[in-house]
Amino acid sequence: MKALVPSRDEVAKAVEAYNARYGNMDEALWCLSKSVQASLLRGESAQAMEVLVQTVRSWWGVRGVRTETPALAARALAGMKWSHVMFGGNMSAVNDPARFAVDCVSGLVGRMKELGVARAEFSLSAKVLHWIMPWRVPVYDSFVRKSLGVSGSTTPESAYRDIVAWQLNIATRLMAEGSDWLGTVDPLSPLRALDKYLWWKGGGDAGTAVLVKDPWRVCRQLGLVSR
Repeated sequence: MKALVPSRDEVAKAVEAYNARYGNMDEALWCLSKSVQASLLRGESAQAMEVLVQTVRSWWGVRGVRTETPALAARALAGMKWSHVMFGGNMSAVNDPARFAVDCVSGLVGRMKELGVARAEFSLSAKVLHWIMPWRVPVYDSFVRKSLGVSGSTTPESAYRDIVAWQLNIATRLMAEGSDWLGTVDPLSPLRALDKYLWWKGGGDAGTAVLVKDPWRVCRQLGLVSR
């Protein structure tokens, strides 16, 4: 893996470019994400949870996900142990943040397989959990792997462990210099900002990703907003 050490200005520039194109989608997805917190705390698989998984799959281009997977993923999420602190905006609020992130993603992958999901949905699990806990769980996908030079032969679990360690280290270093590099689009999380940087650097700047014209529609359909 590359010993990539971006400057605060480099990250801020990528975040600004990403937000200019996809910021509205991020805000709508964050609205949807916050709406599932109460259901998770109750251990219930709500409709919004399945919609969240499906939206992440669709907007973030997770390929090969079977039709039944979002419903099974929602059930798996509801079966995890949740607490209010997991949703909070402090990366260090849990003991051993790196292990927490890796265990959460690996655990969700395992629960989904137990419920009948055919393949190990590592990327989907990391992306969904990132949106539920953007201060806790980094994203795992091909853009991140490419930016950090992760070998294609490296297993997802091993690659993700390295990615988590890198992101937590860089996030801590950059936050010590200030928070202006986080941008202005919620959620204002260091891990969210670093994902934007890695995604942009790994090929997102080519502009080939889905650009949803009315991202708030999914929130309106659930009665979350009127905009």
